[in-house]
Amino acid sequence: MAPPVLYNDISLLYVEDDQITRDTVSRLLMRVVGTLYVAANGRAGLDMYRAHAPDVVVTDIRMPDMDGMTMVHEIRRLQPDCPVIVLSAFSDTEYLLDCVSIGINHYIGKPVDFAKLTEAVAQCCDYVNLKRRLRKQDESLNLLSQAMEQAPTSVLITDLNGTIEYVNATFTKVTGYSAEEVIGQNPRILKSDLTPPELYQELWNSIRAGEEWECELANCRKDGQVYWELAKFCPLRNSEGTVIKYLKVSQDITERKHYEENLRYLSTHDSLTNLYNRAYFEAEMSRLAASRDFPVSIVIADIDGLKTINDNYGHDEGDRLIRMAADLLLSAFRAGDVVSRIGGDEFAVLLPHTDLETAQAAVQRIIQGGCRPRREKNGYSRGLSLGVATACDASELSAALKLADRRMYQDKYDKKGHTAEQPRVEDDGLVGD
Repeated sequence: MAPPVLYNDISLLYVEDDQITRDTVSRLLMRVVGTLYVAANGRAGLDMYRAHAPDVVVTDIRMPDMDGMTMVHEIRRLQPDCPVIVLSAFSDTEYLLDCVSIGINHYIGKPVDFAKLTEAVAQCCDYVNLKRRLRKQDESLNLLSQAMEQAPTSVLITDLNGTIEYVNATFTKVTGYSAEEVIGQNPRILKSDLTPPELYQELWNSIRAGEEWECELANCRKDGQVYWELAKFCPLRNSEGTVIKYLKVSQDITERKHYEENLRYLSTHDSLTNLYNRAYFEAEMSRLAASRDFPVSIVIADIDGLKTINDNYGHDEGDRLIRMAADLLLSAFRAGDVVSRIGGDEFAVLLPHTDLETAQAAVQRIIQGGCRPRREKNGYSRGLSLGVATACDASELSAALKLADRRMYQDKYDKKGHTAEQPRVEDDGLVGD
């Protein structure tokens, strides 16, 4: 069984005009390299090199048609760092100087010492493999560099002290800082007051312990504008496993955060008036029932004749009237009161820690602010009907809501001048007379 080839992935060109030497050396070289090309003179050898571009060349010097040195000169024009081994029975100084001038890797005399030749070929093959590995590393680094520069996420690398050493193009696009402005700086130049210090401390504790860390950060662009990012921090290790750098990869999620905030807002607010909506009002009713915020007063308000206004003047005019009513209600109550739009033309206000007298005073401010019917230039009158009631404990809360609603309808009915036909509810807390 033939021994395995030492360098199966290496190709070699052997040029020799003496057939006996050529056959003998060829048998040796076939046990060393995977692919062997053989030529009998320099010109044939040069043609074979041009056709196959072998990794290593072994050649005699004195040959017919084209000598070995001329061939090597031409090969070096094609591939300047191709390893070349010269075999020669001559030790002429001129040849030796010529070999030195063109950078021959090895010079072996004839008769050939096969051990020396094998060693020389092995050294040249190792050199070729080293070049290949370096070329692959260069290609990998180049691809990695291109990937980082073209990545849609921000990439930042710091030393162990947190000093920025690298940022990619997306980082500069997102933050507004150029690479020159941030390299040598600390990432805290992006810091905003919206991220709690405790989070940064947890971050550093984790990556210094060799662990990864992921979180959402609110940072500042160069122009001071706040943006949100989903960031992942990773320790970078060398071949021995020692942490030598820190890597941060982050994605700008500002639009997503704004969308989420808008959804949260719309889940609790009315889109037309920006008041709280029915869902939030009912949630606050439940919360108050379990709290000690009593007494709690409730005000119900309803826009008079909104359907007629919508029918006669259009919904844009009706919407304008709804917004005016919302502004009027907001101006009459405190910051902690819950002013809500709970229907198309109906509003409700929760007043924690508020007795009936104080609530009635707030309602009077609404009346003085212009909620009584008045005729506009376009011919219709606008106004609010109001009802108020107070609960002293949680057991009265639901009843107070119903009572305020009945009193609002009584106020609306009274303004139409039908008090004789419609019995009034009890007068305590009834407003708008």
